[in-house]
Amino acid sequence: MIEIQQRGKAGMEIIRYELERSKRPGWDNAYPVITIGNFDGVHVGHQEIFNRVKRKAREDGGKAVVFTFEPHPLKLLRPEKCPLLITPYEKRVRLIEHFKMDAIVVARFTRRFAALSPDSFFLDILKDTFNVHAICIGYDFSFGRDRVGSVERLKSLGKSYSVEVEIVGPVRLNGTPVSSTRIRQLVAEGKMKEAREFLGRYFFLSGEVIKGHERGQRFGFPTANIETGHELFPLPGVYATFLFYQGRRYRAVTNIGVNPTFNNGAMSIETYVLDFSALLYGEEVSVSFVQRIRDEICFPSVGALVKQIESDVKIAKKILIEEEKVNPQNTPEG
Repeated sequence: MIEIQQRGKAGMEIIRYELERSKRPGWDNAYPVITIGNFDGVHVGHQEIFNRVKRKAREDGGKAVVFTFEPHPLKLLRPEKCPLLITPYEKRVRLIEHFKMDAIVVARFTRRFAALSPDSFFLDILKDTFNVHAICIGYDFSFGRDRVGSVERLKSLGKSYSVEVEIVGPVRLNGTPVSSTRIRQLVAEGKMKEAREFLGRYFFLSGEVIKGHERGQRFGFPTANIETGHELFPLPGVYATFLFYQGRRYRAVTNIGVNPTFNNGAMSIETYVLDFSALLYGEEVSVSFVQRIRDEICFPSVGALVKQIESDVKIAKKILIEEEKVNPQNTPEG
């Protein structure tokens, strides 16, 4: 089955592809230039590949296409080995759209799909179904059953079937290759500035604002408690953040953790939005993490906690004012 949708102002095609009920999308004259991968985080390395795909598509009068998978292959094949994803599926699609690709093919990853040989994946799917014109992939790409298909095999197939294959080398920042693995490490360590460099945007969490214990409201710092479907979270602590709501950006302070002063036990995301009074219950928001301020602390009294929050707000405000000068970012996607 192929289901074609339109999404957002950019009009990017979203094509949901199922191997079990395959059908051609009618791209016989579209000259698709395709990149293939999971693209978790949609980081600067991925963005470089997208730029190459778009440039090649424009040169050849073709369509710039991302081919990706849902769920992540490891979630099906070896869930115990699957990393915490930087971006859930819906957010990944939104990020890819932000980079103005023409289409995204989201292949439903099944055991039958996993069993395809490299040659079958190339011939039956890329060539016969999607009429691939050119392929642009990262240097560490592998494909097909048990990932036995190498870059060299892809280049050989491309040569045999007149499909140009371009290999993009690693993008390095300060000598370190950009990778989703490295970004996960940085986020887990609370190193948000470094993570931002590798992502090309702030790391963000999004979700619905739900009712919490409402303690903050009682002592002058009402917080938005966010329920999110994200898997990866920054190191517990207090952060200077931006909250995005209905297309606007607000300065905020966010606590991730268990609120040891009140012995909550469960992990929570609580954001105090500076100079903001509207109720957000039931609303969708995104929180972008700018800089870690401190660890979570178990305070001896509510008064001591309030005094510390006042200090956190002052520190966060100073950080965010400076950040606004150098990064006038208007959306979580960057």
